[in-house]
Order: sequence, then C-alpha cells, then structure tokens
Amino acid sequence: MVPPEFTNFFIASTSAGAALVGLLFVAVSIAPEQIVTRRAPLERQAVAGSAFTALTNVFFISLVALIPHLNIGTFIVPFICLCLVTTLIQAWQLLRLRKGWQSFLRRTFLVVLSLVLYGLELLNAFHFSLDPLQVGDLYGLIFLLVGVFALGLIRAWELLGVHRYGLFGWLNPLHDVNEAESFSQAGNSHSAAEYPKTDEAAPHSPPQ
Repeated sequence: MVPPEFTNFFIASTSAGAALVGLLFVAVSIAPEQIVTRRAPLERQAVAGSAFTALTNVFFISLVALIPHLNIGTFIVPFICLCLVTTLIQAWQLLRLRKGWQSFLRRTFLVVLSLVLYGLELLNAFHFSLDPLQVGDLYGLIFLLVGVFALGLIRAWELLGVHRYGLFGWLNPLHDVNEAESFSQAGNSHSAAEYPKTDEAAPHSPPQ
C-alpha cells in the first residue's frame, strides 16, 4: 500500500504518462512507414519501441500505485521484467548490425541506459514487495520513474528528427540514419536542379 502523501504524485504521473503515450501514437501515425514498419530503419524502430516501453512503464506503475490496500511491488515486478525482456530483444536486433564502431557505440548506449533504469527499478520494486512499509524503496522507485520519464521523452524527441548538439547529440542512435537521409535529400535536390523539366529543356519552335 502506498502512503497517502504520494497519491498526488502518482495521479500526476498517470495523467502525464497517458497523455504522452497518446501523443506518441499520433507522431508515429503521421509516417508509420518511416518509423515502425519493417521497411523502416532498425534504429528508428528501436527508438520508437524504447519510447513506448518507457512511457507505458511509468503509466502502468503509477496507475497500479493508485489502487488502495495493494502491495504494488507484487504486481509491478512482472511488468518490469517484461520491459527488461523487451529491451533485451531490441538489444539483440540492434547490436547484430555491422555499421562501424561509432554506430555500435550509439546503439549500445541506447540499450544500456534502458537496462540500467529497468534493472534498478526491478530491484526497488522487489524490495518494496517484501517490505511495503519501507518508504526508502518507494522513494527510490519514484526517482527511477522520473528517470524513465526522461528517457521516454528524450527518445520521443529523437524520433521527431530534432537535431541535438554535444555529446548526447553524438550518442543519438538515429545520428547516422538522419545524416544518411539528409545526404540523400540533398542529392535528390541537386539532381532535380541540374536536370530541368522536359518542357523547359526542349527548344521552342518559332511562331509561324
């Protein structure tokens, strides 16, 4: 059972998680062939999956915490294990790609950050299930939820193709994909400018 003084936090967390999951669905529905279909780049599929897993993780845990007279640790431990398994599947798909050490490092950062957060979350949830009166484990779980929230927002921000700077911009798993697409678009624009339309290129016959 969660102490009543934490109720407002979990209400706000549940509302924000539901809203952000809905917005993520809207963002994906705009161009699903570039994000979630089989033809989409694997890195973009992984980032979309990471954002969805993180936001649903926060939403589900916060929602369960609002149920009165319930040891939430017992219910959220299996769900966190599911998040870990999902992340491991993404890791296996991502890390088998061969695109150079820089791309490998970016993909590894995507996986490791999620595994660390969910692993610590699982540890705190397990301890809380054994002793629901231990407020320290609940505080630890709350801080980890904030971290998972941040992870989901960052991944969703990257999914929109926003350019980031500095170290975290370099570690963006979509760094190579975005650069390749920008280069391809620049090449297509150059080709279109170099070769005019047929009507423009054809000589005009003098008027009779």
